This record gives sequence, structure tokens and C-alpha cells, in this order.
Amino acid sequence: MRRLIVPALVLMCASVAFARPATVKWPPWLSIESPVNPFDNDNHGALMLVHAMTREGGAPLAQLSGTAQGLVNGVRRSVSIRFDSTARPGIFAVRRQWPAEGTWLLQITLYNTTAIVVLDRDGSVASVRVPTQVEHGSQIPRAVAQKEIDSTLAAAARR
Repeated sequence: MRRLIVPALVLMCASVAFARPATVKWPPWLSIESPVNPFDNDNHGALMLVHAMTREGGAPLAQLSGTAQGLVNGVRRSVSIRFDSTARPGIFAVRRQWPAEGTWLLQITLYNTTAIVVLDRDGSVASVRVPTQVEHGSQIPRAVAQKEIDSTLAAAARR
């Protein structure tokens, strides 16, 4: 009888351990640095630096993606963004890769974290926002809908 109880207890404990809700992992974070230090060769010609961080440190370039979303003469444009590595892990330079005319914002994503960077008429960083929500008592990044990108771009175009 004792032989059956021990395996049953082990199986029961294992199933309870796996049934627990997953703990919330520390989400990745994006920070935008602008203006950049013009005396650092890595920054030469960069509009901004993207600090892509995870709990383990700097995120790999492969996990970072971005798109410039614009309105040029009333026509919607989208341009993929290339990130250039710097000497510092997790920090990437962004140089202008989209036309000078029109209104532009940058949508930069690391895993499930998105930074929305609005550019002014001169092409400089005007504002940065990482949309968040409260979950388990903490602010964590939330999903960004295309509708939110569209409305942010439309508001920037009206300015």
C-alpha cells in the first residue's frame, strides 16, 4: 500500500506544480536616446540610439524590428528600419532611411514591447512613448494596435 502512495503523491505534487499560473517574467524594455553624442564614432550620422534591454542585459539585434510609418503628400508610406550595432551591447544606432518630406513616426519592437517615436518636421525626435498597462500591480508593455499607430500619425500630421 505504501508503495502506491509515494508515486501517487509525487504525481499529484508534479501536476499541482505545473498547474500553477506562470509567474510574470520581467518584460523587455526599449529606451530611446536623442540627441546622440556626436563625439562617439558609433553615433556618426545617427538620429537616435535604441537601448534594447532584457533582464539578462542587452538584447540581440535579431530580436529588434522597426518600421517608419509616414504620410507623404497624403499617401501612407512604410519603410523597414535597419539598426546598426554599436560597441555597447543592446544599443543600436538608427540613421534616417525614410524620405525627408512628409510626417513620420517610428514603430520599434523588441519581443512584445513597442516604442512609438514621433518625429518633428525637421526629422528630430519629438516624443517617445512605450504603451503600458497595469498587470499584477506593475506597469508592463502592452500590445500596440495598428489603429493606435494610425491615430498617432494622423495627430502628428495635424501639428
